[in-house]
Amino acid sequence: MSRYETRVQVWFYSEGAEPSKIVKKLLALGFKPIKGAHDFVYSHSEKEMTDADLGSAILEIADALHKALNGFKVLYNLDTQETDEESEIIPLDDIDAELAETRRELEEVGE
Repeated sequence: MSRYETRVQVWFYSEGAEPSKIVKKLLALGFKPIKGAHDFVYSHSEKEMTDADLGSAILEIADALHKALNGFKVLYNLDTQETDEESEIIPLDDIDAELAETRRELEEVGE
């Protein structure tokens, strides 16, 4: 039994909805923004999930995402994987904190 996460990569279209609206929809579904090859990640709520449960969980989140983005003229790609301790996913909050610290250090050097 394992834990899983579903990652989403979004392709915006200039004739489609504003990216901020799309991001709000994804956040409302429980996706979190991340840095890397994918834009968002959804951690499945079950701490332990059997392979049999995984198929229905993927369909459930895929259907919810499809319904939420219907009419927005965006393309997206889903990728569900086993969660591991060494995940390359970096939450944007961590990146923002590091960036703020780097800016502060640069300002101190410039003084």
